[in-house]
Amino acid sequence: MSTIKKQSIQSAVFSYLGVVIGFISQGLMIPNLLTKDQNGLLGLLLSFMYIFVQVASLGFNSAGSRFFPYFSERKGYGGFVFTGLCISLGGFLVTSVVWVLLKPLFVASSEDKSGLLNQYFYLLLPISLGTILFNFFDNYSKNLFHTVAGTFLNQFVQRFIILIGLVLIAVFHISFDSFIWIWTSAFILPTIWMIVKSAQISGFSLKPDFSVFTPNFKKEFINYSFITVLTGFSSMIIMYIDKIMLTYYGGLEDTGVYNTASFFGSIMGMSLIAMNKAAVPVIVSAFKNNDLHTILTIYRKSCVMQLVVGCLIFGGIFINLDSFFELIPQGYEEGKWVIIILGLGKLFDLATGLNGSILVLSKYYKYDSVIMISLIVLTIVTNMLLIPEYKLIGAALAAAISTFYFNSIRFWLVWKKLKMQPFDWKVVKVIAVSALIIALTNQIPLIGESVLNNLLDMAIRSAIFSLVFVVVMYKLNVSAEMNEIINRALKFVSKS
Repeated sequence: MSTIKKQSIQSAVFSYLGVVIGFISQGLMIPNLLTKDQNGLLGLLLSFMYIFVQVASLGFNSAGSRFFPYFSERKGYGGFVFTGLCISLGGFLVTSVVWVLLKPLFVASSEDKSGLLNQYFYLLLPISLGTILFNFFDNYSKNLFHTVAGTFLNQFVQRFIILIGLVLIAVFHISFDSFIWIWTSAFILPTIWMIVKSAQISGFSLKPDFSVFTPNFKKEFINYSFITVLTGFSSMIIMYIDKIMLTYYGGLEDTGVYNTASFFGSIMGMSLIAMNKAAVPVIVSAFKNNDLHTILTIYRKSCVMQLVVGCLIFGGIFINLDSFFELIPQGYEEGKWVIIILGLGKLFDLATGLNGSILVLSKYYKYDSVIMISLIVLTIVTNMLLIPEYKLIGAALAAAISTFYFNSIRFWLVWKKLKMQPFDWKVVKVIAVSALIIALTNQIPLIGESVLNNLLDMAIRSAIFSLVFVVVMYKLNVSAEMNEIINRALKFVSKS
């Protein structure tokens, strides 16, 4: 658990430094510097891109993680890099052809009155290629227990480049056309850096070696890849179909408002992403050695820790909503309920911890495909029913329903098949105490009336809430890992 803890903390630090930059850029600058449809275009391109990348990778990253111990037994990791690059680039070329052929359908089916999607549609290709290569080399590094560099580049450097572009708009009044090329470079430059970092890891080799692919292994690898393509595609549909369908039913302006609001939900999930990246190699090794005790320990600790972090972030967001919406233009107000609904859905996701990773990496991984197929249907149907009637709030409700559904099923399957369930009274205690602290902090009167006052209000409110929350959780000792981190921090401060 020490490796997971150390790299999770380091990754979380870079993730939340990225959150600060993301809040400044996505939360404050984009709504004030770009039009709603320009904001919506960025969100829509990203939604298309993540779905594109998932299909184009052909499941190699997931299968490569699950079977990496077999590659690692051979010199040069059994041609892992060569094989993965061939599959990733081949998948990109095939998917690109299909995507270009489908362009008329995507453009015609969106309420793109400004013509922005048609104008910038092909930017999807370079940002997708950059993301495919980044994910592959980040996954390779992760399999060798090097998880921090990828998080730093993806969560921090990428957002910093976008921030630079926004500063150039604010100071030098560059055009949106110039900005979007800087935005595109944010998906390419970190990839180059990630490739260099990966090549520096001992054992890196570009030599082809297919010795690991015996007939039986090849069959199992391909089957797993196919299933994870389906599973991953389903996950992307669930996460990003709301923006695509919102554009179809409402237009890019609605998507722009939703894009800003949904940023806050993504903040809450970052700690789980960092935990997943650090935990997956350990879980893979534990399954190979049939060490279920280690997996259960990770599962239990991750649930409590993620719930504590989630409640802290959700509370910090909730108590500052009124002040935040005073800082951005009128027309974004409906996003307040989107943030709350998506945040509650993400809390449930965090509370169930690593159930998805455990199920997918176990011998019961095929069940996850069935879950995902049903989830695609549920997600599309709920969006079709709720968006026309409730617009942005309908999209958020559909996302929350989907999140609750697939996490509940995964939790039940891990409990039934692997006899693991992570919950105890600590979870109830965290939720009850968090709700009380949030409710009390929210009673602090607003300062408001000016930008400076609103920023001051957010700073004071956040400081009070965070201090009270951390002290109370520390005293209740709900997470030994969290208490250890705090103790180390206090010890470091006392020595300084």
